Amino acid sequence: MKKFFVYSVLLAIFSFSIITMLVQSSIFLGLFVEYKVHYVNYQSNSSLTALEIENVTKIFENDTFEYLVWYINLNYSYYYPPGINYDSIEFPKDFLYIPNVGSASLNRSVELELYNITNGVYVYRGVQNLTVGDYIVWIIYVNSSGVPSRIFLYQYIGEELISNTTYVLLSSNLINPHASIYFPSNVTLEQGRSVPLYVGDIFIFSSAGRLIEVTIGIGAISIIVILLFRKRGAS
Repeated sequence: MKKFFVYSVLLAIFSFSIITMLVQSSIFLGLFVEYKVHYVNYQSNSSLTALEIENVTKIFENDTFEYLVWYINLNYSYYYPPGINYDSIEFPKDFLYIPNVGSASLNRSVELELYNITNGVYVYRGVQNLTVGDYIVWIIYVNSSGVPSRIFLYQYIGEELISNTTYVLLSSNLINPHASIYFPSNVTLEQGRSVPLYVGDIFIFSSAGRLIEVTIGIGAISIIVILLFRKRGAS
């Protein structure tokens, strides 16, 4: 019995080590995911089409990594300097890669729960509270590759749908090793400070329909809204 117990413990440790190695091996230097992003705001009747590129640039010994995030505004053909972000190799919180697909819940920056599986595609749903009465519903479609193919973000004030953001995967070298980043040649760099991805000046609509400014980490949707209204404010 004692030998069996020791064997079981060693087997569990070995299995955990193998799983950890497999998870860690999925994040590598140069890894990228690229999405086409469509944002629509129903209160202001405005919209934005953009590219979002997330690219791993450094891997550290403490099981974390650095990645750049580029936002390219296709409406006006410009972009800002990339934001620099950090995440966990084993279980990323924000980087658009999910190593533990199939788990009942995902402990990311927004808590996600599995609520549907169709033809090998796992659908996760979560709710992110912004301010009182304002929230975003996240719906993520992802298969065993761990790279989400589609992401939908619905912002509500009460029961009213205020905005809708849709991410559609363009490419990733985690899925296709020969893929490369598409960076349009006809876009120009807007000078200014780089925009952080998860904490910054976020513009959202109040229940009265006017813009208010808050500081809160709400994910990628914040930057899309910033890009939209920065350009509108400058025109």
